[in-house]
Amino acid sequence: MKLTTCAALLMAVALAGCTDRARDHVSTLVERAKSVFGSKDTKEPAPATSDLLTQLISWNAIGMNLAYVQQRAGPAIRSEDHRHHYMAKGCQLVLGSDQQDKAIRSVQVALSPECDVDVGGLLGMSRLQPLNTLTFGAFDEATGSGQYLADCLRDCGNAYVPNVYLVAQGSRALQFRQVMLTAELAADPAMEAAGQWADAMAAKESEDWVERDLGFNCQPQKYRDAAEQALRTVKPKFFSFGDELEFPKCPTAEAAANSEPKAGALTVPNGMVMVPQLAGLCDMDYDKRLRAAGLKANEVSIHGPEDEDFKGYGCAYRITPAPGNTVPPGSTVTYRSAWEAG
Repeated sequence: MKLTTCAALLMAVALAGCTDRARDHVSTLVERAKSVFGSKDTKEPAPATSDLLTQLISWNAIGMNLAYVQQRAGPAIRSEDHRHHYMAKGCQLVLGSDQQDKAIRSVQVALSPECDVDVGGLLGMSRLQPLNTLTFGAFDEATGSGQYLADCLRDCGNAYVPNVYLVAQGSRALQFRQVMLTAELAADPAMEAAGQWADAMAAKESEDWVERDLGFNCQPQKYRDAAEQALRTVKPKFFSFGDELEFPKCPTAEAAANSEPKAGALTVPNGMVMVPQLAGLCDMDYDKRLRAAGLKANEVSIHGPEDEDFKGYGCAYRITPAPGNTVPPGSTVTYRSAWEAG
């Protein structure tokens, strides 16, 4: 058909001459030929999913309609418990949604050689940071205030594979959203690093404090330097960001956060009161928790994040006496919080 159309076009040009009618006839045939063969000026439309991955690996993904993703990328590979699995340009993603499965609340990306997306913007970096080269050290250097947590560090058993986490809280401008690395304690580099971290804590505390009490999850800043040094070169298995990410919580803090104010006091047998733990990474209601425990809150508001241990705008930090210590009822507990950018 193509040869026949081409021949017809050439014959028309040869026979039509230079009359207006001939030119019109040639023009019609040229347009017909273009419709058959295409034109060099014709551009292929960009695929609908060409920029979807870029959108999903950004803060714009949080709050995005799940239906929009499904329209662009098709249905999820599988979905369970409000977690929707996708594969896009070599990247394995899990989109966490709200209870109605309408809006995206979190994004998890698995690290792999094929997934070279840039996560520098999510970490506030001024340079590109390919996901497939990200380490705990690079993440920590970018965020500077993350907390190292773990499901278990010693004698974890075979029932599950424990993880270690590095979780950082965003500023008020980012609505205190979180970014997180997760590494499974299943490969030698991660297991060796976790062992070094555990050894450093056990030498100062006790094996029970590390193995049974999981005290490092309640006082993550106490041995942060040891964790940072041990895990610096470890590559995570997952990179996550969004709202309400899942990571280990201090049991005391979680119980206090979920209790009514009148039931918030943590007393010990000698009549003393335990200074309550923070509820998560950013406790903006720590004053209420202190009052519920029968203590007085002395909040020192500073202008901008001037401290290395800054937790995020409005978050309580640098608490004295430190959470976990026992004090007489009615004692004053002082803590800092930043109220705006410097």
